[in-house]
Amino acid sequence: MTTVPSTTIITNLKNATAPTANTLADATAAGLDMPGMLALSLTKAYELKVCLTLIVGKTDSADPNLATLDDVLASLT
Repeated sequence: MTTVPSTTIITNLKNATAPTANTLADATAAGLDMPGMLALSLTKAYELKVCLTLIVGKTDSADPNLATLDDVLASLT
């Protein structure tokens, strides 16, 4: 299994700080709930990790998709 060390999606989302006032103002003007969307992104990243773990566990070792699935899963640290 290869890894993609620069892509640590869950860790980066957990470490995301509160948006700046300018970001919040721009997001609100566009109808976006920035803190809510960041929280939802983290939740969806966890869901993706769970789903991929289940898929990888049932994927045959000869399946050409396994390497790609492993790479994506490894990036979700």
